Amino acid sequence: MGSIERRIEALEGRVPPAKDEVAAVRAAVRREVMEEFGRLKASRAVGYRGQGPGKPLRRIESEDIPGRILGPGYTTGDMMALAIERVFEREDLSASSLVAEWVLHFEGIFDRMGMDWHKQEDA
Repeated sequence: MGSIERRIEALEGRVPPAKDEVAAVRAAVRREVMEEFGRLKASRAVGYRGQGPGKPLRRIESEDIPGRILGPGYTTGDMMALAIERVFEREDLSASSLVAEWVLHFEGIFDRMGMDWHKQEDA
């Protein structure tokens, strides 16, 4: 467990400290959105559980939250927009202009990092 904690500390150390309260709030929202995005992606994972010694593993189907909400053919960008909407709903910040602004913000981050915003996720 210590190794994971050190990795998280190292990643957090790469993010410069917030200069003011607005920057601190943006950093907190960004962190919440990334955590929600991770939860959505994790909900798509298929698992296996043992039934006891000498018995075969049993497949456990995924919950696939984005698939249920977005339907087939959703992209990484669609899933990120869903994560943003869920965070803003949970925090009671459901103004659509804010959600749209944050979607554009994350699309820009994806572009700068060379990630494919339009990659189909459920393929």
